[in-house]
Amino acid sequence: MKKVFVSIICCAAAVCFLVSGCADPRITNTGRNAVEQLLLTNAVDRSVSKLDFRMLAGEKIRIDYSNLAPQTEKNYVQAILEARVAAAGAIIALKADEAKYVLRPVCATLATEDSKIMFGTPQLPVPIPDMSLSLVIPELPLFKRINRYGHCKLAVEILEAKTNKQARVVGPAISSSIYTNWVICFIPFVTRDFEMGDHGPTKIYWFE
Repeated sequence: MKKVFVSIICCAAAVCFLVSGCADPRITNTGRNAVEQLLLTNAVDRSVSKLDFRMLAGEKIRIDYSNLAPQTEKNYVQAILEARVAAAGAIIALKADEAKYVLRPVCATLATEDSKIMFGTPQLPVPIPDMSLSLVIPELPLFKRINRYGHCKLAVEILEAKTNKQARVVGPAISSSIYTNWVICFIPFVTRDFEMGDHGPTKIYWFE
């Protein structure tokens, strides 16, 4: 009788596992995976594209990145910001004393977060009578949604190079990106607001 019971439990667990599938994403808290990196870099792209530097066209500038030190993605912010400034017609001075203006970017927010909602049966441990073993039946979601966000809040202070006097502040620009894992009636799928996989170059509209 005990063997029959164990067999039934094992079969039920196997069926549940196959039905539920692997719907949960891998969410890291330190080293970021590909989705997390795309969330952040797309949020950066969107924030930087909102910053207007056309008033610097033809001017020599230098960029002070000291305020970006705490951000782990500062290298990407630097690269895309320099591209944005160059697209506006500004010239990055080769020597510091040649610059008319100093740009000091401040990235107040550059991080990911997630939220989860589920309707269904949660993960359940099933003890086996008269045995030290136990089985775990995976969760059975009728509806499940895991939203993963990337947020970026970026501003750039423009200073007169010789006097260190503030000339202007561009921004702040606030942008987000989202990647969502869904399970509806045991069927998993994904939606997102950015491209993944093999795609051609994305067209970036620097100015309207």
